[in-house]
Amino acid sequence: MPPLDVRLRRDFKALLNLITAHALLHQATRQRDTEGCIIATLEDYAVVRELVADLISEGVEATVPATVRDTVEKLVLLYSDKSEPVTNARLAKELKLDKSATWRRVRMAKDRGYVKNQEEREGRPAQLVPGDALPDDVEVLPTVEQLRGCTVAGESGGIDEEFISDPESGEDKKGPPNPPDDTATVQPEDEWGVL
Repeated sequence: MPPLDVRLRRDFKALLNLITAHALLHQATRQRDTEGCIIATLEDYAVVRELVADLISEGVEATVPATVRDTVEKLVLLYSDKSEPVTNARLAKELKLDKSATWRRVRMAKDRGYVKNQEEREGRPAQLVPGDALPDDVEVLPTVEQLRGCTVAGESGGIDEEFISDPESGEDKKGPPNPPDDTATVQPEDEWGVL
């Protein structure tokens, strides 16, 4: 996951909980480890990813909601025809929505800076023009294919304690122990080193 926002730390925990819940719901078809714990699969991740990928991306503003994108794209097309501001009624007709639904979409796009209203007087019809360009969508969650080559390392080897040289006294001191055996790291297959 790209480090786009601090919020992703919380979202990642929620994602893991959803994967766990999905594996638990399908425990009859899941393998178990030596302690009897259910093993989640990429299938569990794929189902959860399909459900929440857009929500997570929108939450960190790595993507634009589809309704906002559609509204802004229609506005750009209408504006480019005549280079005149577009009214909410005209945009609603193009989107095949009622005026209030269109106005909600316009407000969302306006809050994000993708639409500007040139009409400053209250009670007058909006004069909508395109604002900032729409960004490309960023995939926050990796695809299942990207995860297929990943491995999980759970056991650490070596001695239980490290000795660190103290630069002031020159003596060796006990350092922190190796990580516990239940920690795991994920490393894509193409980053494996040759031993």
